[in-house]
Parts: sequence; structure tokens; C-alpha cells
Amino acid sequence: MKVAICDDELNHSMRMEQHLLTITKKYTNIKVEIEVYQSGEELLKILEIEKERPKILFLDIEMGGMDGIQTGKKIREFDRNMIIIYVTSFDKYTMDSFEVSPFRYLLKPVNYEDINQVFSIAVEDILNNLESVFFKSNNKQYQINCEEIIVIISEKGRMLRVVTREEQSENLFYERIKNIEKQLNPLIFIKVNQGTIINLNYVHIISSDEIHLTTGLIIPISRSRRKAVKQAYSLYVQRKVGICQSLK
Repeated sequence: MKVAICDDELNHSMRMEQHLLTITKKYTNIKVEIEVYQSGEELLKILEIEKERPKILFLDIEMGGMDGIQTGKKIREFDRNMIIIYVTSFDKYTMDSFEVSPFRYLLKPVNYEDINQVFSIAVEDILNNLESVFFKSNNKQYQINCEEIIVIISEKGRMLRVVTREEQSENLFYERIKNIEKQLNPLIFIKVNQGTIINLNYVHIISSDEIHLTTGLIIPISRSRRKAVKQAYSLYVQRKVGICQSLK
């Protein structure tokens, strides 16, 4: 698993790297590779050509040239799932930063305890997303990574259409949606109507009666599910942004 640091203050990025090297030693079941970048431009140039992108990015907001907000917005154009942890010298957020859907904010100078806490939570979030769902079709069992699933739609009772992020491909399985729902992480997946389950990682906009996904799909929310859907998304956003736990 790749972890990246992007900060134009060399002393600070080196200190963070040393903290992360110490922290990641306890994750014996995960091979962690740490990359350090000194500008948003440098980071984006590498991300464009890398096949395996970082799962976690510690991104300084106040950088010369392209700042962390601009860099984060560029990243979100091609990667919705990278965990972005903003590092800042200021204890107030700009509204622009919320468009990037940051996972947490850390206040400089960042100490070992802060990094250890946020890294542990981020790894837990990644592992939850790496869980798989098993579907049956024609006496065969198929496995799909939860992170890949955008939406699951029930069709004709026992048939499921599963839309995944790989070129938004669609897969058809003979399975009941209630059986699949039991396998899914309720912090990430939510049933929005009788026959549709969405991955909250792919939500773009929620209105009173429908959800717009980042892929362009528009999913109706049933009247009976509106309150539950909004509560689930609110909790999801709180976990992602981590406002209550970020600044001390």
C-alpha cells in the first residue's frame, strides 16, 4: 500500500515520514511504501503515470505554486477514493477544501500521536472497503471488491445488476438483494429504495428525493427511506471529514 506526503516544507515532510516509518512497522500484514513530494505539480505529474496510486495522502494546504486545495480538486477529477488528509498551519478550514472531501485535518506541527491516530483510522477505512461481496450465478460464485461497487439494482425479483467502477461495467447475477445486503458494510452502503443499494463513496449530490452519483447515474430515494439515507450520509461525511477529532 502506498502512502504519500506532499509538503513544500522539507523539514516537516521529513519529520512526518519518520513518524510514518515508525507507525507502519506495526502493520506486519500490510506492506507500506512511503513517497514524498515537494509540490502539487510534482505529485500530479507522477499520479498521471502511476498504475498504483497512493491509498493515503498527507497534503499540505499552504504550498507555493499549486496549493493543497487546487491539488486536491485535481486529484478528485480522476480519483474519488484516495484518502486525503489535509495538513495546515491554520485552525480554520476554507469552504473550498470541503469540495475535496478530505478524510481529516491535522494541525501543524504534527506530532506522532496525531499521525498515529489518523493513520490507524484511515487504514481501518481502507480495509473495510477492501472487503468482498460474493454473488451466485449459474451454480458459480463470483467475488467483487466492495471498493469497486458503485450501485446494486434489483431487477425482476431475483436478478441483480451490479455496476462497478471499472469503466462502469455492469454484471448480472441471479441473487436476492436482501442476501447481498447482509454482506455489506452499513457504514459504506445504504439501501435508498426497495431495490437499490448505493456505495456512499460515489455520492455527488443528495436532494430531497434523489441521489446523483459521481458517474452521472441518478437514483430515486423512496419516501420511506429518505430520513435513513440522509442520516447515513451525514454520518459518512462526519467520518470522512472528522471535524470533531481533527484539531485539538
